Amino acid sequence: MTEKFSDDFEKQRETIHRNMLSSVSHDLKTPLASIIGSLEIYERLKDKLASEKKEALIATALQEAYRLDNFVTNILEMAKLENGMVKVQKSSCSFDMVLKDCLTKLGHRLKNSTVEIKSPGNDVVLMTDQALLSRAILQILDNAVKYGGSPSVIHIEYEIDTETKHFALRICDNGKGVPPNQYEAVFHKYTRFAKQDQQAAGTGLGLSITKEIMRLLGGTVTSDPRSSGGCFSLRLPI
Repeated sequence: MTEKFSDDFEKQRETIHRNMLSSVSHDLKTPLASIIGSLEIYERLKDKLASEKKEALIATALQEAYRLDNFVTNILEMAKLENGMVKVQKSSCSFDMVLKDCLTKLGHRLKNSTVEIKSPGNDVVLMTDQALLSRAILQILDNAVKYGGSPSVIHIEYEIDTETKHFALRICDNGKGVPPNQYEAVFHKYTRFAKQDQQAAGTGLGLSITKEIMRLLGGTVTSDPRSSGGCFSLRLPI
């Protein structure tokens, strides 16, 4: 019985390890290849290319560099979270400002997206770790841009639930959404359901990081099966 358990454990660990290596190697190489390819074309043909083409090549390289930086940041952040190296430092903060800052940071990713915001009308003040909350929201927004429609439409709604005494945030996109019966699995590390192409590439860590951050903050994040697109709800006690 013990040997069978040990064999099953080793097989599961090997499967997870293979999935991790496959995901990370693909998603680091994809933007890196795009960066190298764009810069090589620029270097070889810079005397013959029109200025518009040069600008397009540089813009592509820069965008892929941002994406590569985000991949590496996620890997390092997940390691910190798993090793208990992230400490919560709560303070009073304006959620309106938190959301505005997140949208500003994703400015280059949202340039072709429509963002619709529904707020309670007055500023919501929370007692939480602003940096960690911002990171969690950025992961959800990044997911909405990545897997939303073309062009993507993102709905953001937040309020104070006076009955349960919770802050509730809901972020939805117009994409295909989470596959049926996978509403929990989507938060597992290195889980992805979209085709691994350039548009949808990612380490599969974003939602896993969000879940861990919300746990640290005393809150939750869930995937809403009632939505036609991708829809995630974040809740924090007030």
